Amino acid sequence: MESTEPKKYPPTAKKLRDLRKKGQFPKTELAEPTFAIVLFFISISLFIVLLFSDFNYWVEFIVYADLSSGFDAILVSLTVIMAFFAIAKFIFFIVNWVVINKVVLNTKGIGFNLDKINPVNGFKNTLGFDAITNSFRKVLELVFLIFLLKYVFDTYGVELNKLHKVSNPSFFVYDLVYYIGGASLLMVIYGTCVGAVDFLFESYRFQKKNRMTMTEMKNEMKDTEGSPLIKMERRHKMRELMNEPMTKGRRPTFALANPTHILVPICYEPEIDQAPIVLSIYTNDMALGKRSYYESLGVPIIEDKPLARKILHKMKRGENYIDKEFYRDIALIIVALNRKKSFVKN
Repeated sequence: MESTEPKKYPPTAKKLRDLRKKGQFPKTELAEPTFAIVLFFISISLFIVLLFSDFNYWVEFIVYADLSSGFDAILVSLTVIMAFFAIAKFIFFIVNWVVINKVVLNTKGIGFNLDKINPVNGFKNTLGFDAITNSFRKVLELVFLIFLLKYVFDTYGVELNKLHKVSNPSFFVYDLVYYIGGASLLMVIYGTCVGAVDFLFESYRFQKKNRMTMTEMKNEMKDTEGSPLIKMERRHKMRELMNEPMTKGRRPTFALANPTHILVPICYEPEIDQAPIVLSIYTNDMALGKRSYYESLGVPIIEDKPLARKILHKMKRGENYIDKEFYRDIALIIVALNRKKSFVKN
């Protein structure tokens, strides 16, 4: 009997981005304990070094000072140590938030979810395949950790018993920090290796959990790019924009004048334009001002009163290709200008 469940595909990049914004992405639970071990080693090493480096001073101070002074000194020392631990914990919290949680807040657990009190879902979460697989994985990690702890105790336990025989404070501090560092390094290696495997497993579960059906993918594409009608209208508008001539920022090839009441700047570049373009049409005072401006730029001014009036009557404001009925007149002007330019150049 064939399954009626629709075929599912890996999540799209858009869905993964949306989940990441909500704080939902694959991550291992061993990352935070590994950071905590690093914090512990740094803190305990500094504490041991500071304690034993001034050990004689502390003994002398406690012996010769009164009870209140000794109590105040111990209180100040404890305050400094607690402040250091708080600052170090805050720094590692920021590092953990940036590196592991990608500077996002997981909003999945915020709010009341009725599925959590559903007995069917509760049974599935307790005795389902994913729950059993997750429990088996945790048991393997625990067994591996127990063997690692046994190795640490077997390796460093005998050496730690020899520390009471060390009379040199420098050697004592060095050996103690060395043993603590070795044990911490093994724990960090365990957290890194097992965490990498755990991260791969969590990535697989995350991809499998967020798979999408073909319908979901189509709906997402429709939400992203719009409906087919909107896309068709967008393509139509784009086609119209591509077919319209570019007039902004163009320098006219020449300008037709009335000679004082009408000015029609025309641009034509064979490599770009399909036909000559009327950049604009100016009248009265604006025509006089623009004529002076174009003359200062060296743009040829062609005085043709009938042609200028016809173009004004036909095109009103310009900003479009020249009408076909003026092709011959404009072509003759362009040819004459090109011949004049070639003659001057030669």
